[in-house]
Amino acid sequence: MKWRQGILIGLAGVSALAASGVVYVSQRVDAYIVEQGASGAYLAARQATLSKDANSAGDYWSRALMARPKDPNLLREALQSQIMAGQIRASVATAETIISQKQENRQARLVLAIDAFKHENYEAALTHLDAMEKGPFAEMLNPNIRLWISVALDDEKARDRAIQKLARGSVFAPVPLSQSARVLELNGQPEKAQRYYQDGVRANGARYLFFTLSYGAFLHRQGELERAEKLYNFYASQNLDNAYLKAAQTRLAQARPAPLRITPQEGLASAFASIAEAMASENRMDLALGFYRMAQHLQPDNDRVTFAVASLMGQRERYVRAAEEFGAIPRAAVSYADAQIQRAQMLFQAGASEAAIAVLSAQSRAMPDNRDIFISLGDLYRSEHRFDEAETAYDKAIAMGSGTAQDPNPRDWFLYFARGMMRERLGDWDSAELDLQTARALSGDEPNVLNYLGYSWINQGIYLDEGLKIIREAVKKEPKNGAFVDSLGWAHYRLGNYKQALILLERASQIESGDPVVTDHLGDALWRVGRKVEARYQWRKALAFAPSDEERVKIEEKLLTGLGPAEKKKPKAHMPRGGTAI
Repeated sequence: MKWRQGILIGLAGVSALAASGVVYVSQRVDAYIVEQGASGAYLAARQATLSKDANSAGDYWSRALMARPKDPNLLREALQSQIMAGQIRASVATAETIISQKQENRQARLVLAIDAFKHENYEAALTHLDAMEKGPFAEMLNPNIRLWISVALDDEKARDRAIQKLARGSVFAPVPLSQSARVLELNGQPEKAQRYYQDGVRANGARYLFFTLSYGAFLHRQGELERAEKLYNFYASQNLDNAYLKAAQTRLAQARPAPLRITPQEGLASAFASIAEAMASENRMDLALGFYRMAQHLQPDNDRVTFAVASLMGQRERYVRAAEEFGAIPRAAVSYADAQIQRAQMLFQAGASEAAIAVLSAQSRAMPDNRDIFISLGDLYRSEHRFDEAETAYDKAIAMGSGTAQDPNPRDWFLYFARGMMRERLGDWDSAELDLQTARALSGDEPNVLNYLGYSWINQGIYLDEGLKIIREAVKKEPKNGAFVDSLGWAHYRLGNYKQALILLERASQIESGDPVVTDHLGDALWRVGRKVEARYQWRKALAFAPSDEERVKIEEKLLTGLGPAEKKKPKAHMPRGGTAI
């Protein structure tokens, strides 16, 4: 464990932030900034770094350096931020200044080694590696870089030494093992490469996309199609859909193995991208971004790396930057459609909903057979309360599914659920109920479907007993879901069980303390049990929680006049339309 922690601490030099996310700034730097009158750039740099805006941070630290270009603390901050921002040219200049002060600085030497490698100046890259300060950071990266230098120089002895060192690596073992295997295959040693890949599988490499794609392509080239299919299926079962995995599966089905062509720059880029993916899997997002940026520098046209960078930008809530990165992925890329969907999502998160919808609308016309685009477009319309347009988008997505109207695909339960919600909002309850019942059957009583269907019945005053039963089942499955508890309380309210309703609605209010609907319901229950002062207090709170315009009018009226006479309990409901037994 100590060794692993040492590696992670050493690698923190590549990131713009320490693992805690807090940037250390010495008192001496603070004092100098005031003296030099560069406080604007300095403070902006600190704020941008804390806000995880690597691009702005890199710019501002560079400006702050102009006031005092030799200050070691500012140099360190600038180098880290420039790497994170992908400003490698600027980071090279900063690194050269750093090593003029401290020859062995590992981060500076790494940047210079990578840049020399990119420009095929391998002797200079080796010089920087030799001068790099020793430690776990260097022990992990050094042999990866030397491995691909040996490939570039066709140096068999250096290659064997690098592979031996990589084989002893215990941190993120699938990375060095897969890199060694690729080089061995390139060198005409597939049997030995197979052993390295198998060791990688034993080290849980199959949970990583980089390892799965590399090993799967190797197995395909070796004619081991069943093993490749099993590997791909395992990754698919553990992760969300992935365009690159789908492309590999398509090649396998079509007997088109990926050719074994790779330049040293592509090989080293894959090594850094592999490290980045491993870092991201441990939630080391800042470190991951630094490594992905180095991979981008080595191989700028690698759209898989660009997609990963954009995804990390989104996770750091830099939505505009993320949209720009997704937008840079070319139309010919495997991930182009996914990138456009993610670009729209980032624009939506940034508050540009119309721009997001415009992106997907354009793509729906350009790729009318891409189901995922229509699903995402429907989701955006739904978020904007454009229910009719959302219903149309979901209609098209359902029509493109693998099932039929008589025998729909169980995986499509959410689409029927989403379309049913839209139809309910549009007032087409007959069609909505059929969709919701279909979603219920396909999903095996998914609790969100049960809750929505049951609440809809109860809110309309129909099938109250059946609604109560299925909402109770939803609460049983997710007892801490405030929306479900609220629905159950409201069901009891509509049935006239006011004391039981109050108990449940008070519990729901504790879980969802800022929800206007839950708070409004609690006020109604309090009124029915005679606690009218408390009821009006809850209704006032509900108004403060920004209810919809329709709900606001109803609440304001209740504040003025209270509630009318209680409804009589409805007679026992008959079997609801849709045919699914309860």
